[in-house]
Amino acid sequence: MKDKTIRIISPTVTAIIAILDAAVLGYGIFAVVKLIKQFSTISIIFAVIEVFAIVIAVLVSKEVLSNGVIFSDDEAEFTGVDENNIITYEDVKEIEAYKDTAASLTKNFDMRHALIMFTMKDKKVITIDLGIVQNSTINKILDEFKARTNAENISFNQVKKPNIPLIKNREKDKENKDADKDEQNISEQEEQ
Repeated sequence: MKDKTIRIISPTVTAIIAILDAAVLGYGIFAVVKLIKQFSTISIIFAVIEVFAIVIAVLVSKEVLSNGVIFSDDEAEFTGVDENNIITYEDVKEIEAYKDTAASLTKNFDMRHALIMFTMKDKKVITIDLGIVQNSTINKILDEFKARTNAENISFNQVKKPNIPLIKNREKDKENKDADKDEQNISEQEEQ
């Protein structure tokens, strides 16, 4: 099969990087204006700092935009991950993707990250954190794995609603504990 690359670009991270790049440009304009108006040691320091800021901004933007999955003939490589980032197609038994999209004001951003879990034939499980990505990106990655692997099961699990039965179970448990305490108090009173 032909080599293919799927970019994993998080809209949230892209927005943050765009804001930081705009700040670097704004600082650059300020540094150039200072240098033109008043040629002094401070304006030269501003210009030098701006050169370093531009280099860092270019490198960070390049890194963010280059993350993805590279599919080759016999393996896939996740470029944004340092460890366990190469998956050999013939070793994959199952693939499961997970993403929590349920509305909640108490969840952190890391709880919103999409995960892909590879169960290998030797029963080893490799979990790869994709970050905050769109469902279409996850589906593209899974479709490419479907075409290239002989995995027994490939699934995408989404949590779209908050776990309300869990809340109801907590309320029932609390009611049961209160009832148990009442029964224990009655039995203690009867003994006295």
